[in-house]
Amino acid sequence: MNGGPMFSSVKIRDGHDNFFTPIRLLFALMVLVGHAFVIVMGGSENEPAIFFHYRPSYLAVNLFFIASGFLVTKSMLYREDLVEYGSARTLRIFPALIVHVLFVMFAIGPFVTNVPLTQFFTDPQFWTQPFRVLTFADTDMTMPGAFASNHEQIGSGALWTLRYEVLAYIGTAGAFSLGLLRRKWMLIMQFILFMAAWPIAHLTGVYDQLPATLQAILRFGLAYGLGAAIYALRDRLTFHIGGVFILGLIASLFGYPYLNYLENGTMTVAASLFEIMTTLWLGYIVFWMAYVKLPALNGLKKLSDTSYGIYIYHWVVLQTAIFFIPGLEIWQLIAIALPVSVALALASWHIVEKPMLRSKGKLSRYIKRKFGKSKDQIPAPAE
Repeated sequence: MNGGPMFSSVKIRDGHDNFFTPIRLLFALMVLVGHAFVIVMGGSENEPAIFFHYRPSYLAVNLFFIASGFLVTKSMLYREDLVEYGSARTLRIFPALIVHVLFVMFAIGPFVTNVPLTQFFTDPQFWTQPFRVLTFADTDMTMPGAFASNHEQIGSGALWTLRYEVLAYIGTAGAFSLGLLRRKWMLIMQFILFMAAWPIAHLTGVYDQLPATLQAILRFGLAYGLGAAIYALRDRLTFHIGGVFILGLIASLFGYPYLNYLENGTMTVAASLFEIMTTLWLGYIVFWMAYVKLPALNGLKKLSDTSYGIYIYHWVVLQTAIFFIPGLEIWQLIAIALPVSVALALASWHIVEKPMLRSKGKLSRYIKRKFGKSKDQIPAPAE
């Protein structure tokens, strides 16, 4: 098939010639739309399913982790320096998150609480929010009397996934330190181990007995590991739009057994593989979209990287809008929250995130001077 760039085979290219910025923006918007249903109707079960039982926010977060597995692994092996890597990852997550927490506490909280402000500002629940969120112990930001009239009373319902993003960063750094990123097969094993663990845990019934944290680690490890494996195989993989449809069809074949499992409670091998097949399909979509050659859309590559800002701010924007205008329909809420979230994300990117990322070199040099240089030279995965 040769009908133009869109139908040509796609190869992963070095450098920044890709669409990762706009597609991650798309993923963040998927989360916003999905959460609008949750906030208007109450409960995650009210978010509509768009692929069998999968909801937009679930798929979008998995897509984020696939892309992250690729890009973070690339970052670690490009830098080959734990201090530089750690500085970059820290400045990517925490400065914007700190500002977000303070914004919710002081710019939103006092206006959406039903308790007197003296009580609001003296309640330990308020002042412990930074510690809770920044340690990822409790990222919901439940403040005294806040959003009491809403279906959901939390201030930041999307932040819980960040703990797993940070765990993935730590895992990549740990694997590098142990020499477990020396060969391509080692990167691929990150995916294979989770790919094996997922059906085993479901077929044995262990999955349902695991705490939610370990369930999430299995889910996100599968997605992140796929991204790392694709990085290892980047020179050998080719993506085509036809493959998007073929893998989607194959994933669908495993979806029907999974629906039967949801109805009768009997887990089968096919049902246990549905998440894996869907993750493979999502990974194919990510890299076809990221590296497809569409010259007419090249301007999108220059967009500000607002995906993280939209992701962390959209929930409180949705909550605040429905608090002050409780009768909003879902589409009305989205119409209000979308531009506000984008505006806050742009401010976060240009005022906080981008300047902080520019200082990552200074931070790593300071750490090396203060604590002594620590650099483990490990070659990129062998051919």
